[in-house]
Amino acid sequence: MTGLIGFIIVAIGLVIAVWPKAAWYLRLGWRFKNAEPSGLALGAERVTGVILVIAGFILMVSSCASGSADRHWAERFKEKLDSGQVQEISIGLINPAVLSGEETTKMIQMIQDAELRPFDSGNSFGASNTGTITFTDQTRVDIVILGPTGGIELHPDDTQTDYEIMSEELKTWLANYGN
Repeated sequence: MTGLIGFIIVAIGLVIAVWPKAAWYLRLGWRFKNAEPSGLALGAERVTGVILVIAGFILMVSSCASGSADRHWAERFKEKLDSGQVQEISIGLINPAVLSGEETTKMIQMIQDAELRPFDSGNSFGASNTGTITFTDQTRVDIVILGPTGGIELHPDDTQTDYEIMSEELKTWLANYGN
């Protein structure tokens, strides 16, 4: 949506920069009989058009950059899991327990086998348990167990989107973890 708004702003800016007299007339000239813009007014219209073109391009470029980061997060996350970059996984609200090597491997496999479905958590809060996946580069992803979606959620810090792990096997395994 931001890209479309940026495109519209670029188009308007180009019209103003290329035809400043027409832009002046549409903005002010129609109010007066036999009025002509001064050279300063035409220059100001051109500068306004150029500023709008620059602002529109900034909007279009920023919409591409932020959208692709969110779109490809799930793929990059699974690649990091697959390449062995997980330092540790901890589960627990108050005194988190670090999973053993075998448990970490099992949990990674269940996440890799599952679909990561994006969702907007909005202002929903609550969970029966939480956890953290810490990678070797010291980035972290929070895990919300039986959160607002009723499933296992990933809450990355570097995107605006949260993800639900679509795995009944993982949900059951985590519900029984520690019992």
